[in-house]
Amino acid sequence: MKKLLCLFLALGALAGCSSNDDKQRQLELMASNRAGVLSAGLPLEYGPLKILRVSSNKNVVEMMMIYNDDALGAKPLNQVLNTSIYTYCNTPTVREQIDMGLMYRIKIRNSRGQLMADELISEQTCTASQKPQ
Repeated sequence: MKKLLCLFLALGALAGCSSNDDKQRQLELMASNRAGVLSAGLPLEYGPLKILRVSSNKNVVEMMMIYNDDALGAKPLNQVLNTSIYTYCNTPTVREQIDMGLMYRIKIRNSRGQLMADELISEQTCTASQKPQ
């Protein structure tokens, strides 16, 4: 009886580990797929913002952008970041992926290549951005 109980406990522990590994593998595949879809049409330009590269690293989709803050009609960087976070957190299909554990990392550089922002958008970011200030 004790041996049987030990066997079930050991199998349960192994099943728990493999399900976590499966979830991580699924998130990594999802990030890779999402990065592939987004990078298909690069580079993209939206006024002073230019998306140059999209890649994945584990369960994170990383986006590299250049922002020409001297361009006509350029908004302050904080406003651009807040709008990006709002869009990611409030687009139903993207939010569903974020809630599953996928994350987005936005890196913005100026026209001289200096890093201006490095923002990770996760489930916690979305939850915090929806709280009244």
